Amino acid sequence: MLVRVNGRESNRRPKVGLALSGGGLRGIAHIGVLNVLLQNQIPIHMIAGTSAGAIIAAMYACGYSPRDMAAIAETIKIRDLVDLKFTIADFLKHGVKCFFGPKYRFWSVLPKGLVKGDKIEKFFVKYWQQKTVRDTKIPIAITAVDINSADTVFFTTPLPGQREILNARYIHNALLSEAVRASISIPGIFCPKKYRDMNLVDGGVKNNLPTDILHHMGADVIIAVNLGYDGQQINNIETIGEILIQCIEIMGREVTLLKGEQYADVIIRPSVYDLDFKSSRYVAHCIAKGEEAARQKLSDIKVLL
Repeated sequence: MLVRVNGRESNRRPKVGLALSGGGLRGIAHIGVLNVLLQNQIPIHMIAGTSAGAIIAAMYACGYSPRDMAAIAETIKIRDLVDLKFTIADFLKHGVKCFFGPKYRFWSVLPKGLVKGDKIEKFFVKYWQQKTVRDTKIPIAITAVDINSADTVFFTTPLPGQREILNARYIHNALLSEAVRASISIPGIFCPKKYRDMNLVDGGVKNNLPTDILHHMGADVIIAVNLGYDGQQINNIETIGEILIQCIEIMGREVTLLKGEQYADVIIRPSVYDLDFKSSRYVAHCIAKGEEAARQKLSDIKVLL
């Protein structure tokens, strides 16, 4: 029987790829999107994720349901996952060196990141054990960027006929915990993840919405969930950390507009910028926003399939 996929006739069912963007704590909205897709029998044959999206992608690819993920999210205490690299004492010590030592300059004494990342990587191991990107239930791709070479790094399940992307490296045997730890390494916040000869940072630096890798892995229909900055007016940016994050968000938006949306057939945009992450109901509200946005695109997705 012939079926039509994106205007092309084929004698097989279309392969659906799901791309999940970065977005920090807003990444919980991905759970709501997954919930609606599964409730409506939308198949997901492969999945890709960047930063927060990489966490959800890895959980799903390992067999965790949206309900499982929501329960885990409700129990997480951020302070238990943060291991500071730089203390006040360190700052004062290096500040004295900077002031009195002719060989020291202020920027040279700052650390590679504020958070070591060891605790959160152990948290990932708790759920994925020693699983690699080869061991997932469906093919997966996780993005990072090597700051030494500027290459995009794809931790991905090897697939026959998979095409390569320019200026990218492919790793097919990495532990999921290492791959995701690399993908969430926001510059200035997390220390880069050392892997082989590379220093890896957040994949959002070059590829916050990884639709291109799904296209090269053979997806016929690509659903993208974009939690990135969408041009909203934000007035309460006050600290150096908030300025840094917002600059990354702005750059990520431009890259996404140029590259990330190029291969997307449907883009789901949960409205999560107005949520208060300090609220005790944040997880439930964020998931609900993801569900709401996914339902609005269901008819478009069903037409494509």
